[in-house]
Amino acid sequence: IPKLFWTGNKVDLIELIYALHTSNVINSGTADIKQIALTFETILDMDLGDYYRTYLEIRSRKIRRTKFIDKLKDSLLEHMTDMDA
Repeated sequence: IPKLFWTGNKVDLIELIYALHTSNVINSGTADIKQIALTFETILDMDLGDYYRTYLEIRSRKIRRTKFIDKLKDSLLEHMTDMDA
């Protein structure tokens, strides 16, 4: 299995982790945030630090609270549009 590395911003990964958690798409919603964060830390061999504090910072954003999730959506839609052309 090839080694994977998160090359984006740590805050972005934490935003993604919280989005997955609140969407109840991991273990039918029974996995807690700690389990999900630890799994990502293990898979990507990184330390997320105090991810709850980072989440509070994400929540306190005045504009575009889901900045990374919005970027993911825009990137996927653009890719699909390009593939259709």
